[in-house]
Amino acid sequence: MTLLMKSEFAKRHGVGASAVSNWARKGLLVFGEDPKRPGKQLVDAEKSDLLVRGSIDQTRGRPRSAEAALVEASEAPATAPARAATMTGAEAVRMEEARERIIGRRIDNEKALGNLVSLGEVERRTAERGRMIRERVQATVRNLAERLAAETDPRPITSLLSAELDDVFARLADDIESEASAEAQADVALAVLDEEADEEAEAA
Repeated sequence: MTLLMKSEFAKRHGVGASAVSNWARKGLLVFGEDPKRPGKQLVDAEKSDLLVRGSIDQTRGRPRSAEAALVEASEAPATAPARAATMTGAEAVRMEEARERIIGRRIDNEKALGNLVSLGEVERRTAERGRMIRERVQATVRNLAERLAAETDPRPITSLLSAELDDVFARLADDIESEASAEAQADVALAVLDEEADEEAEAA
């Protein structure tokens, strides 16, 4: 198995970096773990070559997406019923296995690009958000307890609670936005470091 950086894979095919990025978005690249840098991903050259070359649109000379290739394969019986009628069980199994491999590669690629997140991480953050909201609402009610107890007219009580709770949720939204912004900046910084590491590795 030959593992290459995206820039090296681009040179291998005589294309620019943007073309390789497009292939990745279309699910035409297979990634493997970098043995020298744990947690980093490199392009599996041989497997990616097969996908890229096998997905070339012969009428236009450019790669189709992996999904497009599958769609065309599924539509083939409409134009070639004889071929569909003679498909063996083994061929059907191989086609299904190929479909599953493409889906698996797409998932791996989306993870590598940061477009998919862990379900456990989402559940953890959701629980944290719920706990934060509950604690802040309870604190607001405690702070207003004496003022609320002194009111006999329900209208001022409703108005006061609405204003205070609106303020609580506005501050929560600001906190969440600030946290997301900080994480995005950290992701950008890590991406820059990864790019610099790739450039240093190429120079070496």
